[in-house]
Amino acid sequence: MAPDVQSVDDIDFDEKYRLYASISFAFLLLGIGVPLWWHTTAVPRVTLPYSGIAELSNLNIKIRGNILVATTSEERAQFITNQIRTAFENSTLYSLKVSFEVISKNLVNSAFTQYDHEKIARTFDIGIGDLLFLEAPNLNEIIVGHHRAIFFPTQTDGSKLVHLLSHMILRDESLILTRNAMTDPTKYSLDEENRRRFPPSSTYDILLTVVNPNPDKLSIKWNLSNITRDYLEPFLDQLSVIANFSVKSQWLYLMPLDITPKQIPDSSELGRHYALSESILPQLITPLEKKLASQVSLHPCINLVMYTVPCDQSPLYIYTKSGHKSNSVNNVKAFLSPRWGGVVISNSPTDVCKQVLEKNDDKPVEVVPNAVTIMGVFLSQLRLLLGIPEPNYKISGVTVTPTPGESILRDWEFDLLLRVRAIEQLTSAKLTLQSLAQLLEEISNIVITETVGNRIKSALDLIHQSAEKLLDGELMEGFSLSKESFVTAEMAFTDPSLLALLYFPDDQKYAVYIPLFLPVMIPVLLSLKNISRYFLNKNNS
Repeated sequence: MAPDVQSVDDIDFDEKYRLYASISFAFLLLGIGVPLWWHTTAVPRVTLPYSGIAELSNLNIKIRGNILVATTSEERAQFITNQIRTAFENSTLYSLKVSFEVISKNLVNSAFTQYDHEKIARTFDIGIGDLLFLEAPNLNEIIVGHHRAIFFPTQTDGSKLVHLLSHMILRDESLILTRNAMTDPTKYSLDEENRRRFPPSSTYDILLTVVNPNPDKLSIKWNLSNITRDYLEPFLDQLSVIANFSVKSQWLYLMPLDITPKQIPDSSELGRHYALSESILPQLITPLEKKLASQVSLHPCINLVMYTVPCDQSPLYIYTKSGHKSNSVNNVKAFLSPRWGGVVISNSPTDVCKQVLEKNDDKPVEVVPNAVTIMGVFLSQLRLLLGIPEPNYKISGVTVTPTPGESILRDWEFDLLLRVRAIEQLTSAKLTLQSLAQLLEEISNIVITETVGNRIKSALDLIHQSAEKLLDGELMEGFSLSKESFVTAEMAFTDPSLLALLYFPDDQKYAVYIPLFLPVMIPVLLSLKNISRYFLNKNNS
């Protein structure tokens, strides 16, 4: 019997069947499998406005301020106005709108006291960030008031008002240095005021600490909750728009100084006093820092420490580098550590120390520190650490009106603080976004979630909105937007999702998956050769 011979049609059918199967496998693997694998293993990255972030380097932040000059003479008003305009014409930070108004001589001639001048100033429409120069013929010197008014005698030179405006009220040189030093720290160095001030933050912790190294001899009677309520809270309430403040307190015992002060004989009742050199004061902070609970929060902590001097080392004074005893008020000495806090050295009264040294029993002697003096020093230190300028300026012929209390903030000081914080926050937000954008561009496997992307876009928009508000003279709105942009940029930069796949780069991904896909891919890739040959032969036939 003859063997079965496969027909040509059957051969063509089998070849087509194998061809269609190869095409199906290739399509499933290359058309569906590979894209699906690529999609499921790809790092999710939201599109970011890289070009807009890069253009922030060219964003010029300028603050507009309205200045009104009110005098009894139009010629004098025009002269002072032109001097102020000329002085700030080329300013890179301020855009001042200077105008003048002629007022009645009878109005200002009837004013003699500070209250009279402030009453006249309140008749003018002076908003946040604005300033009034009011002529006061009955004054002998320039007076900077509580609010947003400066009173000057008739014979005052306009250049002196410009100097006062630049160095005390607007402090343009210091603010420009702040901006430049943050942008390019290698080229610009901060001045004393900038080095001392705490960096911008939405929340600060204030830690009030009382150190009693000898509790078995001295018993300090202080109610920290009442002291905080009476002295700190009124001041912090005025700064609530700047940041949130959390006040904490603690007591530390049996913590003497690591440095032995030098004993110096004198003619006092105790016959001696003790001295600490100004140069070794920073060494006192190191042992304090080990005991303070200042690291329990992620927010910047401002330390306010009162150290009660033991009677066997009292009275303790601080000596300057030139060898002179520094001034003290009610047995209180103090020093400041930039961006850390302040320390007040409280000496007990002489009669208390004599009683302690003469006692033979173990019962401690009670002592009540002078809360008014000590908290006044703390508030002065707190002002400097937060960036509020010192109230005592060395400008000849200029007097700054004392505030009713240390906790009261002058209106023009508040405006200056808004400007300082707005510049710091906007500059910091710009640098944060630019650093983050550079990082995300260089490392392509970092996850960029919708949340991070929205925060970056929101921070970018807030920076532009804040700059526009500041340029329009809306200082409060501009500051609020700068604060929001700073917080949003920081949240985007510190988002935990940015570290999700940071240590799983592409080469590791290929090293894991290629051994799995390669055995399957080789037959499919070889079958592509047969598929292409089949269609080429078919076209040639």
